[in-house]
Amino acid sequence: MTAPAKPAAKATETAAKAATDATATAQKTAEKLTASAAAAADKAAAELTKTVDETTERVNEFNAKFVEAAKQSGNLGVDTYEKAVGSILDMQEKFAEATPVEWVADIAKAQVSFARELTSTVTTTARDLLK
Repeated sequence: MTAPAKPAAKATETAAKAATDATATAQKTAEKLTASAAAAADKAAAELTKTVDETTERVNEFNAKFVEAAKQSGNLGVDTYEKAVGSILDMQEKFAEATPVEWVADIAKAQVSFARELTSTVTTTARDLLK
């Protein structure tokens, strides 16, 4: 090698070593960043999963309470309906008994009997549906 070629070769060698070292350092840094990002993503995914599970549980509890409240309200409505119809039918039956015309009383009593049976069927079915 000629004298000017030696410093150029040495400079090339030094530059190549510096480039190799820089590449290795960049690769290590990239691996650390990738590992750190993966860990952060795993942590975020775990937290998201936990939050979704907790929210799902709360929604399910709310739905169960809502359904139970709706059933109670429905049963209360059925009870109120049954009592109101019963009161009206009791009053109609008393009017039927007080009527001096026998055939009118018989028709009124038959209508009251039919209405009681129908009310009983409707309320029983409603209660079965609310279970």
